[in-house]
Amino acid sequence: MIIRKICAVLSVFVLLAAPNFGQQNEVVFLEPQKTQQPQGNYQPMSARMERTSINAGVLMGGGGIVGADLEFLLGKRIAMQMGAGMFSLGCGMNYHFKPQINSSFVSLQYCHLGFGENHIGSTLGPMFIFRTKRLFQAGIGYGIVTNKGAQWEQAYKEDVSVLVHFNIGLYFPL
Repeated sequence: MIIRKICAVLSVFVLLAAPNFGQQNEVVFLEPQKTQQPQGNYQPMSARMERTSINAGVLMGGGGIVGADLEFLLGKRIAMQMGAGMFSLGCGMNYHFKPQINSSFVSLQYCHLGFGENHIGSTLGPMFIFRTKRLFQAGIGYGIVTNKGAQWEQAYKEDVSVLVHFNIGLYFPL
């Protein structure tokens, strides 16, 4: 019981304090140059603002062996994600360290493993996801067990109240 309280306090701390120690944005103001501007509707690749991404990989989509998530920005840094994996469902609220979809973030995630008679359990907890500028992502975190299903005893021989979560995969900004 005390472990659950400690994990709950740590979760709140991670979600509130992590943005203060994350990647820093530096604002640079440049003088307008009097060079000839390109004609047409040209926009550099780095200036394009993707607001949605599809994430796919191992232990994604609620912790399934293979899964995928759809993530979309609600504001500048806040995003929501929903996904499904092999016999799993998941959702999360994300806080990005930079105001763009391809930045690293912390997330409060809910994971649900198994369905019906094969229900294993559900967890809720924080996760840190590292993203490169393009393509690759990996995450680590933990989840407090909120529900034990019919298959819990077969999956976990000991009585555990916290599970470690991790994933690795690819993301594709849309």
